[in-house]
Amino acid sequence: MHRIAQVAVLVTAAVAFSAPVANADRSYIYNSYSDDVTDWHTGVSWGSALACDMDQDGNSVKAHFTRDDNSSHEAWAQAGNGTCNGGFDLSSTNRVKKHRSQQIRDWATDPYGPWKYRP
Repeated sequence: MHRIAQVAVLVTAAVAFSAPVANADRSYIYNSYSDDVTDWHTGVSWGSALACDMDQDGNSVKAHFTRDDNSSHEAWAQAGNGTCNGGFDLSSTNRVKKHRSQQIRDWATDPYGPWKYRP
């Protein structure tokens, strides 16, 4: 019995370490998400936000986000599986404070992902 327990622990540890690591700043709603955007020219993080629709379900995805000046914004991925939209309005002085995802459905309530806050 002791030997079986050791093998079970090893298998569990191997599976845990081989699983992909999720981006901590992403707000997932099912397989789709919102994410913060880093300006690769300047290196400024949380300069904007984007919405990524990773499902082939006919629903689009929105990213809701607020900036340091408390203004509210949206990015909307309407094209379907594997598409992202947004991140065009990069700012190094009025950065994103928080963002979350939303799946837009025609036939049911639109569910939201959790708010993600800039560290």
